[in-house]
Amino acid sequence: MLNLKGGVAKTANTVAVAECLADQDYKVLVIDGDHQCMASELLLGEERLLQCDHRARTLHDLFTAMLDDEFEERRILPYIVKKASNIADGYPDLHVIPCSIRIDDFHANVIRGPRANMANEEVTRYLRMGRNILRRYARKTYDYVIVDCPPSVPMQVKHFLPIGDGFILPCIPDRVSVRGSHWLLERLRRLNISRIKPLGTLWTLYRDQVSIHRRIVEEARTRNRPFDQLPQPFDTIIPNATAIAAAMEPDRNPR
Repeated sequence: MLNLKGGVAKTANTVAVAECLADQDYKVLVIDGDHQCMASELLLGEERLLQCDHRARTLHDLFTAMLDDEFEERRILPYIVKKASNIADGYPDLHVIPCSIRIDDFHANVIRGPRANMANEEVTRYLRMGRNILRRYARKTYDYVIVDCPPSVPMQVKHFLPIGDGFILPCIPDRVSVRGSHWLLERLRRLNISRIKPLGTLWTLYRDQVSIHRRIVEEARTRNRPFDQLPQPFDTIIPNATAIAAAMEPDRNPR
């Protein structure tokens, strides 16, 4: 789930799609690539997320482990939290690699840590090898892997983009969000990341009573400018709802 525009429901839809797939008995891994950690909190709850951070079992710490010459598949397992979701008692086959606010300072933490003598090029090389090991493990273990990205292309996103099969572009049907989507596509071209392909634009936070939402959804179907550059919109449109906020309450246990 990728867009340079914030507030377009990337995280909400990451969680919703992951839970729907798990409910159909698919094995799903969610990788939270956003330092805000909201996908992690939605799926694990605040207490479990804090435990992962305190025990150094987050994406930041997995990246640090990848800098070891002896990094291999079995070393991925401690960073995967099983039985996620606050629906009922959680889904046994819905797993999460949670994020941490510390990921923004990953390179600074490496310089201060036991890998202090590593050059940036060497760090990049180790992370490239590590992500390929993660990719092989994920492909043979899970039916779906979904990465929740922040509204930017930081270090962790750059390392995941080349191994993805495709990305979904969540977008509110308004001019600002559409413009942000165009910026994303241009950024991907500049990064020369050609392997990952857009799966489609997902209209989110749609309100039928807002005339511009209705108009943009209709105009996008024509594929005329400025919508000709956007990935083909899905037929499914996600309405604006407030249930996601209620789901964050600690005593909430939806059935």
